[in-house]
Amino acid sequence: MHLSGMKEICNHLNRSEPTVLTLIRDYAFPAKKVLGVWESDTDLIDSWRKEQIARGNTVVPMANAGRPPAGKKARKRQKSVVSGQKSVVSGQ
Repeated sequence: MHLSGMKEICNHLNRSEPTVLTLIRDYAFPAKKVLGVWESDTDLIDSWRKEQIARGNTVVPMANAGRPPAGKKARKRQKSVVSGQKSVVSGQ
């Protein structure tokens, strides 16, 4: 069954939008944004879930080669390291 929109995808997974976006970005979750709308399919999601279970229920992240860490604090920490400025978050 086709899922159109982040809300439908989140409802199918019973997960929050930030969690689903993390799965898409870092864990090869089968969803794509097409013309500004998130699209996926229940069969693809179910296959992805089965693959995760076969791995021992451990989600294996994709390589983040050259990508900054995700999350507001991580981005702030990276920015402070690059610029050499002190940051409350990173404690530098």
